[in-house]
Amino acid sequence: RLDAVPHLVEGSARDWNDQPESRRITRGLADLIRSYPQRMVVCEATAQPRAWGDPEVCGGAFAFGYVHHFLDAARGKASAVAELARFFRETPATMATFLSSHDLFAGHRTWDQLRGDEQAYRLAAAAYLLQPGTPYLYYGEEIGQAGLPGLRGDEPVRGPMSWTADPRTGGFTRGTPFRAVAPNVATHNVQAQRQDPGSLLNHYKTLIALRNSRASIARGSFEQSFAQDLLLGFVRRLGEERTWVLINFGNTPQTVARPPLPAGTGWRALYPREAEPPAADGPLVVPPRSLRVWAMDR
Repeated sequence: RLDAVPHLVEGSARDWNDQPESRRITRGLADLIRSYPQRMVVCEATAQPRAWGDPEVCGGAFAFGYVHHFLDAARGKASAVAELARFFRETPATMATFLSSHDLFAGHRTWDQLRGDEQAYRLAAAAYLLQPGTPYLYYGEEIGQAGLPGLRGDEPVRGPMSWTADPRTGGFTRGTPFRAVAPNVATHNVQAQRQDPGSLLNHYKTLIALRNSRASIARGSFEQSFAQDLLLGFVRRLGEERTWVLINFGNTPQTVARPPLPAGTGWRALYPREAEPPAADGPLVVPPRSLRVWAMDR
């Protein structure tokens, strides 16, 4: 991770941001790092992230200016759903996506931004974990850890991890933690959520396992994307493997036509596995505030 890359070189009081020399240095570093096996590079460049995500510059960059749409869609903003359908039609998959980070300018913790609406939380997580790009999870996001109230700067989003329900330490240390524990530590901690099959933690595990088991989700193309009011739909494809994703962020059912399929194929439910498969023809009804993922099968 290369931090604040547009500020590496300052030529003068006027020419201090995003200078050509900074891009050359970053390209050299990125090329060197990637010359070793199993290495990747991501750059933090807040003003022009897409330019820095170019393979000729850094090859990966956090998608500032885009990622807030995941939470806005979960809050019921139709324009955000439209942007989720559009962005990766035009943008390389080298961009990195996330819901929150260690810097407060990127937003408070997801739990606080969504005011504890766990179903909205699950849909926002599904949207960025199933889209192209490289997803980044900020620690505590996967359990719905809340931020720390009343602190300055970035400290509200940098509290100790909630491992247990211990009201003093949260299981973070045997001593005294460096800051107070999260206000929702009693319910949103790793120990409790590991034991609950329906927990937010296990929702994240399911989504990540799905991404890792489907090459089309992990590194496939982004096709047939659309926004229909608060319904987001897209197909991920790699070779003959296709995955169809539908996310209804709204409070009412949505009816949608299925994508065309090659002869002799059909759809199989991946999430939830008990979902009824779409009919060979005719529309599909997507329940309110729900996620549906289908695999194309022969």
